Amino acid sequence: MNANIKMLFFLIKNNKVLVCESNLTEFVELLPNDIRELRSYDYFHREFQKSKCFQFKYNKEDTFQKIVYK
Repeated sequence: MNANIKMLFFLIKNNKVLVCESNLTEFVELLPNDIRELRSYDYFHREFQKSKCFQFKYNKEDTFQKIVYK
């Protein structure tokens, strides 16, 4: 594992990882268009500051998770 990775962001749907990225900006860019059109980087930044895991308000099937490595 790369020692420079501090955290990973995930989009999980139906117990499958659809997107995984270590940079939040790139994570948002990799999201499906239907999600990206509804919410921007700022939304995800605020949500991940509040919690390490949350469900998308517009689609309860989508779960977002952050794992922080120390």
